[in-house]
Amino acid sequence: MFRQLKKNLVATLIAAVALGQVAPAFADPADTLPDMGTSAGSTLSIGQEMQMGDFYVRQLRGSAPLINDPLLVQYINALGMRLVSHADSVKTPFHFFLINNDEINAFAFFGGNVVLHSALFRYADNESQLASVMAHEISPRYATPPGARDGRSKAQRAAHMGGRARLHFAGNGQPTGRYGGANRHSGGNAPGDDKLHSAE
Repeated sequence: MFRQLKKNLVATLIAAVALGQVAPAFADPADTLPDMGTSAGSTLSIGQEMQMGDFYVRQLRGSAPLINDPLLVQYINALGMRLVSHADSVKTPFHFFLINNDEINAFAFFGGNVVLHSALFRYADNESQLASVMAHEISPRYATPPGARDGRSKAQRAAHMGGRARLHFAGNGQPTGRYGGANRHSGGNAPGDDKLHSAE
């Protein structure tokens, strides 16, 4: 029995090595990384991306602790739009939101929507640091989902991206999953630092 198992294992390894050497010859040139400008540009139409973005914005508004201070909302949108004006291939309008969350983090999702955690305001030393985080979310680095070059169909890739976006709104509306991440700042919050207040 052990001898048969060993034979099967050796045969499997030989087949895996042989297929690994042959597979690149059949690689699809269409699986190269595209320059999409905004997320999901090659898997969804602009209209579909906007619809999905609107759906997740409604979920965000209904479940996340959004900060609706007019001065802060105006500030992050003005700063964000200044950054967007320097981006190439922008295909959707951008919208910026602020969530009351003490983790230093931000995330972007379908339709040009960018969400910032309020801790970014508390712990950023200057506007340049805040702008660098926002620019990172605006950049097209989220354009190609993990696995986009692995031969999956466009529908499978779109479903994967939708699943990633849903992770942000799981449970009580707090961002979770890859972009929710662990608290990256060290030390505790200062007394009274649990809320974000605008200048009066």
